Amino acid sequence: MQLETDNFIDDLYRWYKAYKDNIRALSYSKNTLDLYSRAIDMFIEYSLQYQDEMKLSDIKSIYFTGYLAFLEDEAKKNGKKPKNRNYLSKSTKQTYLKAIKNFFTFINDNNDEFFTFERYFKNIKVADSSKTEEKLIYLTEEEIGWLLNSMERTKGKKDDYNSYRNALLVKLMLYGGLRISEALNISLGNFTSGQDEEMYNIEIYGKGGKEQIGFIARKTIDDELDYFKAVAKLDEDDLIMKTGSGKQLDRTNAYQIVNRMYKRAGIRKEGLHLLRHTLAMRLTQRGVNPIVVKKILRHSNIATTTIYAKATEGAVADAMKVDLKEEE
Repeated sequence: MQLETDNFIDDLYRWYKAYKDNIRALSYSKNTLDLYSRAIDMFIEYSLQYQDEMKLSDIKSIYFTGYLAFLEDEAKKNGKKPKNRNYLSKSTKQTYLKAIKNFFTFINDNNDEFFTFERYFKNIKVADSSKTEEKLIYLTEEEIGWLLNSMERTKGKKDDYNSYRNALLVKLMLYGGLRISEALNISLGNFTSGQDEEMYNIEIYGKGGKEQIGFIARKTIDDELDYFKAVAKLDEDDLIMKTGSGKQLDRTNAYQIVNRMYKRAGIRKEGLHLLRHTLAMRLTQRGVNPIVVKKILRHSNIATTTIYAKATEGAVADAMKVDLKEEE
C-alpha cells in the first residue's frame, strides 16, 4: 500500500481499515479487537488537531508521547480521579502504547516505500509514578457475605430473570474464576458433569479463542441454573447473559450492573476483575498450591499467580507489625 497521500487523517483511516481487516483475519479475540480499535480511535482523535500540518512520514517519537499526554488530558476531562498525580495508570498507558505500536508495525510491513517507524518507539518508556506495588483490590469475607445476602434478597423479592442472571454473573467470577468476557458468553450447554459429582465443568473459550475448562461447585449455582431451565425455559445453546430485549449483555452493562450490586450490598469497591482477584486471594490464603490456583484461574504464566502469594505475604507482614506495635 502507498504510505501516504495528501490527507493525513484519510491516510490514518485507510491504514486503520486495512489493519482491522488483518487482525480479524488472524482471529484476534473480541477483547483485543475492541481494545486496539479504541486505542487507534483515540489516536486519530488526537491527530485531528494536526491534520493541516502533518503527514504520516512526519511522525516521530514526540508525536507518540504527545498521544499519551492527550490520553491523560481526556481522562482528566472525563472526571477520572488522579493517583500519584497521574490520571491513567502505567499499565493503561503501556496497553495503549502497545496497540499503537502494533498498528504502526503493520504499516512498516506493508507500505510500498519501506518506510519504518520502529526506531521512534525504542526509547519510549512509561515511568512508574509510584515506587510501591499497586495494592490488589478484592472482597473480604465479610463483604462476600454482604454481597451474597443482598443477591439472595433481590432474587426473593423480584423473582425475575435479571436478578438470577446477575447473581449467576457474579458467582461465575467469584466462585469459578471466569473472566467477564467468558461469563458473558455462557449458555446452559457449557455446564457439564466432571469426575467429581459435586462440581460442574464449564466449557469456555478463553483468551485468543482457546477452548478451556473451568470449574465451579454445583451448590453455588444450582439455584440459578434451575431457574434458567425450569422457569426461563432456556435451550442448551441460548446465551444466559442477555438483556430484556434479548440482546447479549456487554462488558459496559455488566460493569454498571455489578457496581450497583456492590453499592446495594454496602460495599465501597468497584470493578469486575476484583471478583477473580477475590477467588485467587481466598485460595492462596487457604494455602492452596500455586500450581492448582494457576489451573483454576487458567493463568498462562505462574508469575501471574504468584502476585497473590506476594499480596498475602504483605498482609501477614502488616499484621505482624501491628502486633509488635501493640506489645511496645
